[in-house]
Amino acid sequence: MYEGQQHWLHYRHIEQERNQFLGFFFTLLVAIVGFLVAISARSPTWPELAMGLTAIAAVLGTISLLIFASVRKFGAALRVYDRDIARIRESLFERVEPARTHLVSEPGTIAMRMRPLMLHRVFDPQVAAEVIVGTSAVVAVGVQLFVAVDSLVAGGFSAGQRVVACTLASVSLAGGAAAAWTWFTGRGLQDP
Repeated sequence: MYEGQQHWLHYRHIEQERNQFLGFFFTLLVAIVGFLVAISARSPTWPELAMGLTAIAAVLGTISLLIFASVRKFGAALRVYDRDIARIRESLFERVEPARTHLVSEPGTIAMRMRPLMLHRVFDPQVAAEVIVGTSAVVAVGVQLFVAVDSLVAGGFSAGQRVVACTLASVSLAGGAAAAWTWFTGRGLQDP
């Protein structure tokens, strides 16, 4: 009984940490949007605005990838706790008569008849957190690639601005590729 209680407390603590990371991420996102509005209100030239945009996208992409890695680790820990809690519940229910627990005889609703895996994936907070943070990282890398290509194609950019834009884009692209490779290769290890 004590083991189950401790697992549940740790499970809730990890969920709370994941939510704190997401709260930090959304605070950062709002700050970046505010910063972009402030920069664009000054009516700078396109090369100046593009350099500010690519620098902000680099910061957002880096922090998004770090938060994404943390959220993935939280998800792995939560899956272990899910498995252990289910094991503990099964061992406890073996000792109780089926009529003495409400969990065995819940009425069948449409939602309960649907595949639990499908419902779990569609409404899972872990999947939603990974999608939100991962999408933001992809968008940030896309913005950097756009600015880098535009700096090479369009006029008005200095040689230094081109170097900075291309360097930021290539580093972010390499980091994004490494994160994608880790995510795809880690799927097989985490999903039983």
